[in-house]
Amino acid sequence: MQQTNPNLQGIGVTDLLHILDGSGLRLASHQTRIRLPLTSPTLHDPLSTENGRRSGILLGIGLHPAAPESADVVRNAARRGFGAIVVKSLGLSVETLAAVADAEGIALLVVDDQQEWRQVDSLMNSALTTANEADSSLSATPVGDLFALANAIAALIGGATAIEDLQTHILAYSTMPGQAIDDDRRDGILGRQVPDLPENAAQYASVFRATGAVRVPGIPPGLDRLAVAVRAGVQPLGSIWVVDAAADFDTDALRALERAADIAALHLLRARSTDDLARQQRAELVRRLLEGGDDSRLLATQLGLDPAGPFVVLAFQPDLAATGDELRLLRLIDLIAIQCEAHQHSSECVVIGGEVYALFSGTAGSDLAGVEALAGRVVSRAATAFGITVRASVGSLVSALAGIARSRHDADLVLLLVGTRPIAGSVASARDARSQLTLLELAEIFRHTPRLVSQQAKRVIETDARTGTDYAKTLRTYLDCSRDSALTAGRLSVHQNTLRYRLRRAHDLFGIDLDDADDTLTLWLSLRLAEYD
Repeated sequence: MQQTNPNLQGIGVTDLLHILDGSGLRLASHQTRIRLPLTSPTLHDPLSTENGRRSGILLGIGLHPAAPESADVVRNAARRGFGAIVVKSLGLSVETLAAVADAEGIALLVVDDQQEWRQVDSLMNSALTTANEADSSLSATPVGDLFALANAIAALIGGATAIEDLQTHILAYSTMPGQAIDDDRRDGILGRQVPDLPENAAQYASVFRATGAVRVPGIPPGLDRLAVAVRAGVQPLGSIWVVDAAADFDTDALRALERAADIAALHLLRARSTDDLARQQRAELVRRLLEGGDDSRLLATQLGLDPAGPFVVLAFQPDLAATGDELRLLRLIDLIAIQCEAHQHSSECVVIGGEVYALFSGTAGSDLAGVEALAGRVVSRAATAFGITVRASVGSLVSALAGIARSRHDADLVLLLVGTRPIAGSVASARDARSQLTLLELAEIFRHTPRLVSQQAKRVIETDARTGTDYAKTLRTYLDCSRDSALTAGRLSVHQNTLRYRLRRAHDLFGIDLDDADDTLTLWLSLRLAEYD
């Protein structure tokens, strides 16, 4: 957007605060008429060289409100052309900085101390980017009133309108008289949820893949619709659907819907800002609890958990290599969160690396069958609705806060088993794989303590790798079968005479005496654990 007059274009500082209401941001100075250009915030770097005039918002990372140099930073920001600077109060008064800001004609914004700067930057950037493309014909709608926005869109385009989130919950719908609707629309409004239809996955995929509004043909007796994804920058927030009863909306209607999506993004962004920040704070507490440490009791208190327990961790591992669609992954995370919330109110999910974890406590935690059923529903739904393969695991049930990290560790080990071992289904539990978990942990100990490995087993494995022989498999299977020659030969699909010959060669080559109980035990254990490398 060309900004020919900076005093008329952009966004007012109070309008920005209104959009981000609940994000922990407040105005500390008295400059309320300042307009900010719709550009990304700039990060304060005390070590960089100033290079000309700048504009917009400066994030005062690292500024101490009581330090004299902070006032100099505010003055320099104003002189370089910034319209606002954001700082943290660190529990101190910012009146001095606010007075400097007022004198220099710049707005001083203060963000809550506990908020991460990257989240502040992300929220501001999304709000400014979205406002940059907003259509003024709809912008008079009060931000946050989604029903008023739905009615405005319905009046502008001429069809019944619904605004949805990423989980296809209907957040708002129009109530304009005389506009045709169908049964799908009626059922969705009654249940505040889009009906689960076979064509949904393909339709939503086409909407979110498109760069603008698209026409979605109805499946008779359903009516056609226009639809558009709602985004803040590149971040998907939801979608808008407009019933095209006569199937005659033209390209002007499509363009109008695209402009409406920009305004809807402002509404959805504000609606999400408070919840997202609160959710992020809880997720960080859960992450620290899962990682273990000395502050478990304090973390549990902040999360409102009963330290008496019991506790169990549920882990999900989506197949990221086969999934390049960020939207589907976001919807999967929402699905997991909703299912976990249904099992235990105020449960919290957290993403760590490529896995999604949930922590359950009390009655909900001790209900392992219920947790496993929940995991099964997520795995099934993810495959049918999103086309994502998900593995799930339930960690050990623990009775104390200090054991939560152990439950998470066991869940991770079970995920490893689900992905690499012949375990039925895509959901497994530590209680059903205790022996295999023991072997996994012993394998880790052996890897870090090589002296524990049987030297005979080491020579066998090295010989097989060098010559292509199968002595390790033969010995391991023979010992697995309790030295039953017939059973071993059957599993290896060889004659018993061939098996006896191999065992004699193993004795001759490696000095293996299967009549020595101690040597045989360490040999079998080393060969068995080598499978887990």
